[in-house]
Order: sequence, then structure tokens, then C-alpha cells
Amino acid sequence: MNTIKFMAAGALLVGAATLAATGIAAETGKTCDGARAAHHMSKGGHHGGKYAGHLGRLERKLDLSETQKATLKSQREANRSARETLHEQLVKARTALDTAVETGANEAELTALADALGRLQAQQALAGAKNHQAFLAVLTEEQKQTLAELKSKRMERNGARKSEASLSSDSKSS
Repeated sequence: MNTIKFMAAGALLVGAATLAATGIAAETGKTCDGARAAHHMSKGGHHGGKYAGHLGRLERKLDLSETQKATLKSQREANRSARETLHEQLVKARTALDTAVETGANEAELTALADALGRLQAQQALAGAKNHQAFLAVLTEEQKQTLAELKSKRMERNGARKSEASLSSDSKSS
């Protein structure tokens, strides 16, 4: 009987500790483990739909008009089949190169496959640059300034994270 009481008390303590950790994380604006993915999914984020969360936040921060939203949506839809086709070609090229490496292909064959993959990656980069230019063409000057400020803040955060990560890895290796 005492064993059952101890097990029940232990389960309650584990549950309470989990709730406390979740509450603390919520207060700091962070989420715990899988809760982050669940949060994104419930908000239509990256896990919940292609581009839904990112563009939704960006649309709000840039205060896009309904006309701008419709224009951007039509641009994305117009480019979708080309993006998907290029993506499929990239997957096939990577798979072909990986297979050639695993089967011990000669250097000439590996070079040809790597060149083909490189050309596809260049096409993808160019398409992305053109899409970004089309996106910028829809924005007003004020929105472009806001976008530049958001990018600057993101770069600062990423730089700080990279610095922390390198300091952390340096201290672990010492």
C-alpha cells in the first residue's frame, strides 16, 4: 500500500514540476521542447502551413494593405510550379550525386553531377533573388525601411546567438 502511495506522490510531483517549468518558460516568452512546434502549428506557423506564420507576422509588422497582400499571394501562386519543379530537380541531382559517391563513380562522373547540381542551385538562387525583387517592388518606401530595420535586428540576434554558441563550445572544449 505504501508503494502505491509513493508512486502516486511521485507522479504528482513530476506533473507539478512539468507545469511549473512550462509556466516559467511561458513567463520568459519561451516554450519547452515540443510545445514550441505545437505553438507554431496552432498559429499557422511554419509547421502548420507553407509560409503561413512568417508572412503573417511580416504582413502585420509591415502593415500591408489588402491589395499588397493579394499581389504577393498571386506572385507566390504564379511561381509555385516553377519552384516545385526546380526543387524536384535539385532533390534528384543530390540523390544522383550521393548514389554516385556511394557506388564509387570516377572523378569525371562526379564532376559532371556536381556541376549539374551547382547549375540548379544557381538557378534557385537567381529565382529567389527575382522573387525578392518582386516582393520589394510591392512595398512602399516606409515598408522597405521597416523591413530593413527588422532584418538588422534579426542579424544582431543571430550574431549574438552565434557568439554565445561559440563561447559555449569553447568552454566545453577546454
